[in-house]
Amino acid sequence: MLAALNFGALMLGVASGGLSSSLLALVIGSGLTVAGVEDGAGIGLVVGVVSGLAVGGWVAGARARHSERFHGAVTGLLLAFMIVVVARLGGSPAPTASVLWLAFVSVVVSGLAGWLSGRQKASTG
Repeated sequence: MLAALNFGALMLGVASGGLSSSLLALVIGSGLTVAGVEDGAGIGLVVGVVSGLAVGGWVAGARARHSERFHGAVTGLLLAFMIVVVARLGGSPAPTASVLWLAFVSVVVSGLAGWLSGRQKASTG
């Protein structure tokens, strides 16, 4: 199955998902913190990560020639892996259940976004 992957679509999906996740987490977290929300940075991070997963899955699915949902899901797993590596290097004591939950959410959100982009691509072209 790995031979069927479009690595260009995956790289573009991971890059766009990571960038949009970082920017959105920064903007929302900063805005909520300035507005006086107690855990504004944490809320911004969660919104940024979930939105970044959706953007990455959408872009990977849109760029893939086939198997849009699969490309989106693999992009989500790659983004989740990057998040786990950064968290571990930063000293995060995240339990195994949280890491598994992140992997599950990544596959579902990014796979759904890839599938939706494939449906949109099929209906327009």
